[in-house]
Amino acid sequence: MLSGHKDPSSVAAEIKMMRMVHGGAFLLVEGANDVRFWTTRQHDTCELVDGEGKRNVVAAVHRLDGEQISGVLGIVDDDFDSVLGISHPSPNLVATDAHDLECLLCRSSALDTVLAEFGIAEKIQRFEAAAGVDVRTSLLDRTNVFGRLRWAARRHNLNIDVSTIRIPRFIDIDTWTVDSDELARVVSSGGSLRLRDELRHRIDKLPFADPWLVAHGHDMIQILRIGLMRVLGALPANKGVEDIARLLRAAMSVEDLKGTTLYAHMRTWERTSGYLVLTN
Repeated sequence: MLSGHKDPSSVAAEIKMMRMVHGGAFLLVEGANDVRFWTTRQHDTCELVDGEGKRNVVAAVHRLDGEQISGVLGIVDDDFDSVLGISHPSPNLVATDAHDLECLLCRSSALDTVLAEFGIAEKIQRFEAAAGVDVRTSLLDRTNVFGRLRWAARRHNLNIDVSTIRIPRFIDIDTWTVDSDELARVVSSGGSLRLRDELRHRIDKLPFADPWLVAHGHDMIQILRIGLMRVLGALPANKGVEDIARLLRAAMSVEDLKGTTLYAHMRTWERTSGYLVLTN
């Protein structure tokens, strides 16, 4: 997430000021959607703080570690950290065990709730019979066309413009398929044909990685919305990405959350620190 008006210093200062009157834990998260997700899952003695960006969360936690301010746990999206070998060593930082929160939600049974709410059962059954895999797998495969491109660009510092990726431009609404050739052409349009060929080569040569660590959650929800409009349902135009994201956040069950590595790391932090961040 992009930063707002806060920076690491102001985030750390905010928590230190709150520490003067609050004796419980602080859960420091990347943005407003994370606050919405954790609000119903936080312990009564825990205060949520919006860090307005991953960089702010990571840097603020390191600052607070240096000043020995206890009881602060930062949660960040993994993004491509795992597949790129990037670490943020601090006992007070934990990351999602998928690329981001949205991927974590789509990996859970919350996706089934969205399909039941916005999809049409007959269309979904027909699609899965033709595809030979379920909607979740199909959604992940489509999202990874974009995710692997983003990963290759970052891994090899390719001179391509990922900001030109506008998901609806590359998805056929009638077939729910991705035009990967058009995607490669658009993002490398500022370069030569040789750059486009290099991009395809780099994508093909990427090492194996858990696809849930490669898929980008915002891409995934946009792709899901397009699928629900025709192939999987009849989603009206006035139902947008945020409607789907809101339902995903609300629908993730306690059991799903307990099944994540993120949850296990948060519980370990509670036992180690003596502070509580998760509701019982």
